[in-house]
Amino acid sequence: MEDELLAELENLREENKILRDSLVEVRTDGQPEGDDKLKNIVQELGGLLQSSVEKAKEAVGPGTEKLTESISRQMVENPVPLLLAAFGAGFLAGHGLNRK
Repeated sequence: MEDELLAELENLREENKILRDSLVEVRTDGQPEGDDKLKNIVQELGGLLQSSVEKAKEAVGPGTEKLTESISRQMVENPVPLLLAAFGAGFLAGHGLNRK
């Protein structure tokens, strides 16, 4: 399962590189003036980001289900260590936020 996720992640990286390269080509070909230029760049980047996030969600979905099942099973078998770990993590996070 991990090998499949790593292969999918590598494919997403390759697709992302291809999309970035094509974005550079589009930007240099026909450059609109002023606000239109910025608006087009933001729209293109937003579309690329949205498609990348959707693909990542699809790739990570099965792994998160497996992780959820594993944590649920550990909660039933050993609830005290898991609760102590969660409390400790919360305490450290709270302490770190109060220091800033």
